Amino acid sequence: MSGRSRRHWVARNQQRLLPLATVVVILALWEILGRVAHWNPLFFSYPSQIWSGFVELAGGPLWSDLRVSGSEFVLGMVLSVLIAVPAGLVLGSSRHLYWAFDPIVGALYSTPVLVLAPLLVIWFGLGIASKVAIVVILSTFPIMINLTEGVRGTDRVLLRAARSFGATRRHLYRDVVLPSVTPFFITGLRLAVGRAMIGVIVGEYIASTQGIGFQINADAELFATARYLAGVMVIVVFSVAVMELLKLLEKRMAPWRHQLLARE
Repeated sequence: MSGRSRRHWVARNQQRLLPLATVVVILALWEILGRVAHWNPLFFSYPSQIWSGFVELAGGPLWSDLRVSGSEFVLGMVLSVLIAVPAGLVLGSSRHLYWAFDPIVGALYSTPVLVLAPLLVIWFGLGIASKVAIVVILSTFPIMINLTEGVRGTDRVLLRAARSFGATRRHLYRDVVLPSVTPFFITGLRLAVGRAMIGVIVGEYIASTQGIGFQINADAELFATARYLAGVMVIVVFSVAVMELLKLLEKRMAPWRHQLLARE
């Protein structure tokens, strides 16, 4: 590859290369600092030791724990979407319902719901149901609120133009409202993913006998810092992977927005 072709390839792929380069630099500095400063392994660790901790986890309960935590996460997110999408569309479409329920939604969203986690464990037991309930409570509101604002922010000129051409209510939703709210929906999903992961981990911290959160808590209590941080890194990688999948979904569902951002 010639120098000019190489520069062209780098320029074309810099959106992918820049995050990768940033991560590599951070990991390298982290590794060097850890080795030079001789960090006490009881208090902190660095990438090579964390990798060793990951290898230990991978040879033990990691995959079964991931299966449990993944099931809780997926079930919770699916239920959140099934609740939040119709609720957000209805609240965004009706001014009176929006006025009536917006303060309640805002209050519930701002309430530290995690304090209810012990109560949910009492209601639903130590199994998967209590963790799914926590995930649903935490992740429903970001989707609902974003969808509501997306519907309310739909261009009125487009709606009037569609009505002038005889569009029915179903056509308005399908051809105007839904394309307009797609970016809001994806944004709500991305916010919900982070809150859902918090719900899974906190639920497993409070009352569980398996799951990645339970394993992290167990390693922390044993001062196995490398394994503890390895579990945290697994969660981070999983969350980033889900975020990237949502970005790809947005490109497919709202390609015009991606093209607009690419021009900036």
